[in-house]
Amino acid sequence: MFSSSLPSPRQALVALGGGLVMATAFPSLDLWPLTLVGLIPLLWLARELPPRRAFLAGWIFGLAMNLALRYWLTVVMTTYGGVPWPLAILGLVLLELYLSLYVAAFAGLTSYLAGRGLSPILCAPFIWAGLEWVRGWAFTGFPWLPLSAGLTSFPVLLQSAEWWGATGVSGLVVLVNALVARALLPGGPRPEPRRRLAAGLVAVILLASAGLGGHWRMRQVERAAAQAPHLTVSVVQANIPLEELWRPGLRSSVVRRHLLLTAQAARKVTERPWLVVWPESAAPFYFLNDARDSLPVLKAARDLGAYITLGSQGLIKAGPPLTASNRAWLVGPQGEPLGYYDKVHLVPFGEYVPAPRVFFFIRAIAALGIDFKPGGRGDTLRAGDVLLGPLICYESIFPELAQAQRQQGAVLMVNQTNDSWYGRTGAAYQHMSHLVLRAVENRVAAARAANTGVSCFVLPDGRVEQATGLFVPAVETRRLPLLTMPTLFTRYGDVAGPLGLAFCLAAWLGAWISSRRKPKTGGQGQDSPQGR
Repeated sequence: MFSSSLPSPRQALVALGGGLVMATAFPSLDLWPLTLVGLIPLLWLARELPPRRAFLAGWIFGLAMNLALRYWLTVVMTTYGGVPWPLAILGLVLLELYLSLYVAAFAGLTSYLAGRGLSPILCAPFIWAGLEWVRGWAFTGFPWLPLSAGLTSFPVLLQSAEWWGATGVSGLVVLVNALVARALLPGGPRPEPRRRLAAGLVAVILLASAGLGGHWRMRQVERAAAQAPHLTVSVVQANIPLEELWRPGLRSSVVRRHLLLTAQAARKVTERPWLVVWPESAAPFYFLNDARDSLPVLKAARDLGAYITLGSQGLIKAGPPLTASNRAWLVGPQGEPLGYYDKVHLVPFGEYVPAPRVFFFIRAIAALGIDFKPGGRGDTLRAGDVLLGPLICYESIFPELAQAQRQQGAVLMVNQTNDSWYGRTGAAYQHMSHLVLRAVENRVAAARAANTGVSCFVLPDGRVEQATGLFVPAVETRRLPLLTMPTLFTRYGDVAGPLGLAFCLAAWLGAWISSRRKPKTGGQGQDSPQGR
């Protein structure tokens, strides 16, 4: 009875192989064309299998893809979190089992609706968009690598993100996959060559339109950026090993290495930088509370006549006892502190323990100290007449944070991170790719400083410039446009996700009501794949 609900070995193998192939579409391999066809095995399984089997096949597909993409979490947990290997592997598997449920739900619901006459071409894009949006906020949210991130190395196809965000682009990618699947895969009770040909033509037209329209839009944004005010920005990558970064006796050395690279940035260009961006944890102490290590930073800003933004820990007086935050400070060209931004979206089990009564054991296993206190969504930093939108570490994966800062008037995004936790894995490139989505969604330039890489600049059309390598000291300088081009996404946020979820619920409810009203016919239960 139970085995009859399982996919066959062949179907499980298709799901497993399809998930592994799909993983190669994302950074760091960046085989982006696979983004447009990599879901075909999953769509085929959803069409051929009844809902329960499709759900399990989708779970296998998602688990294979997610484990291949985020294997590096074991490196983070063991090498830097102090978690034993067995617990790290268990933690990874449990996390990916949960995240793969979204892919499983996609396959199961697509199968269910297809069995009731609703074509995957119509329903699959909405289902994926709705579930991807839910993944971004459920249980604190983890929108790492939306489907649209597979296109960040080819931003021509990302330009519509300014309308409906990364989630909307993901829905369009699923639509292309569904059209190609319909064109290439035979199926149904009778041959339908005309419909298959039509699906293929629509896919070609859609891709051609996205390509030509995206190219035209990129040129348009590029011309607007050329006419906008520009400021010279430097990003500093000191490449300090994590084990040295937080050693109290090496604080002065850490600051000095950033200062030397900052001085190098001033010598390398004809125009001195207006802003110098240091990475997260560049000042591994409570900045300003430790005068000995803070004063050289203030002096450097004054000598250079530039703004410096740097990552540090912050102290917050929230009544006894004091609590801490992950903080980005802004120092002015007169050598004075101008303000700070506290990280809003903290890393669960890294910067705080959610539901501490449930996860009471995590703090002891991972040797986690006090919980950090979050800042306020939409907070910005003012550098003269310019508002900066700081995004600390993985805040760049949350579209609503950059959107809120852009709504407050931020004209330049500053992403400060310390990705040395990831080691020499693809995680640093995956992390960086999200900044491309934020730049296109809000048509804003971004400067990214990472302790060990990848540091880079992202232009408002999504192009990545002057990206550094991993685990090398580097400093890069570029003139960036302060573009104030309004977008629908900045104004309204993610509308594709909620609409997709509403469609899922309405379609499921309608199909369920319809099936309850129809008399059952022999041999055709609700899990029958026939007639699709």
